[in-house]
Amino acid sequence: MTVRAVQGGAGCGKTHRLMAMLAETLEAKPLVDGQRVLALTFMHGARRRLSDRLRSVPGLDGRRECTTIDGFAWRISRRWRGLANSLGLPPVTEEQFNAVCDTAGALLEQPVVAKWVASSFPIILVDEGQDLGPERLRMLVAISQSVELLAAADEFQCLDQTLRPNPFVAWLGNVCEPEGLVHVHRTNRPGLLTAATAIRAGNAPANGQGFKILTGAGDPLAATMLANAIAWRQGDDVAVITPAVQGGYAQRAVIRVGQGAIGQHGNGPFSIRWEGTDHEMAGSIVAALNLPDVADAVTTLQALGELPPSGPARAAVHWVRKQVDACGRVAFSRADVERVISRSVTFQRQHGHSQSHDFVAMTVQQAKNREFDGVVVFWPYQVGGDAEQKRRLLYNAVTRAKRWCNVIVQSPNILNGPPFT
Repeated sequence: MTVRAVQGGAGCGKTHRLMAMLAETLEAKPLVDGQRVLALTFMHGARRRLSDRLRSVPGLDGRRECTTIDGFAWRISRRWRGLANSLGLPPVTEEQFNAVCDTAGALLEQPVVAKWVASSFPIILVDEGQDLGPERLRMLVAISQSVELLAAADEFQCLDQTLRPNPFVAWLGNVCEPEGLVHVHRTNRPGLLTAATAIRAGNAPANGQGFKILTGAGDPLAATMLANAIAWRQGDDVAVITPAVQGGYAQRAVIRVGQGAIGQHGNGPFSIRWEGTDHEMAGSIVAALNLPDVADAVTTLQALGELPPSGPARAAVHWVRKQVDACGRVAFSRADVERVISRSVTFQRQHGHSQSHDFVAMTVQQAKNREFDGVVVFWPYQVGGDAEQKRRLLYNAVTRAKRWCNVIVQSPNILNGPPFT
């Protein structure tokens, strides 16, 4: 089998080229009955976007599956747990993500498992491969011997400092000659293009068409700058992005802009929604759960019924009733109920489509592989990592913008150090 790969900076069309590679592979080696294309990513958000892109490939209706590599690893581990036991592999739980992937890698190294996967998924796509650590890479190395593997990656967009040098990108270089993309399609604004190029090269970004660096010393000034950026560009979808939430610099500006008009021009209010993680969403639900460590079915259902209505709460009720009716279960632990809620939150975020918002706020990690008309980057004092890490954080934030980007720094002193020098 073969490995094909594409590499390039943000906005160069790696995913678009990946879809073209898939179409070429399907033309040369069409799927037969019972076969599908498997697409893998590391983050759930990237999975949703990749799933949308797969719809553009002709002939794939009902013949594609898109999931996270962790979800795929758990499926392999559960399906072949008997073999795992015979190989002496330690038992794993779903929450042990690295251990599950390592177990799945060991199983995929067994020819019978690799052939079983390849019989259903002869073509496997991997997007944002630079985010995959050694355990997940082990899975792909093993399965690449049996399938057509298509991958996209950009080493500079990896924000995990432990993945330097990047193992996935190094492996690609050893097994194939990746295609290199250099032309940016996401934007044609000269200032944005020049700033991104400078940051990536380790040079100082400068103001230009579509790109500004502003000093927002003090919360009122920072909030005013945010309100003005939104007001002057009505109609754009705008994202507030920050590399660090510590200190609350970005949060305070978002709150103030939502409270009312601000600044000399009286712009605002603007409602900006912060995006949460799966863990945070599940935590907000279980925090309101009035349930002891162990309870009978009636008490458990009553406690779940008192929660604010939500999909995860309804899913937990359904699970309890099914356990009672199908298994005759009489006692439920709080830990089990919380686990069901957590899984339901993850599933909902994986497969659901949330309401569109014009103005959202998020971390750089949450913004990866996304794009917005306008981006406001809040750069506070509390940004960790070495100079290289700070360059990568700023690059990932700035390159989310299609039309314009304003970078607001908390102090002018910040401009005297990386990534601004």
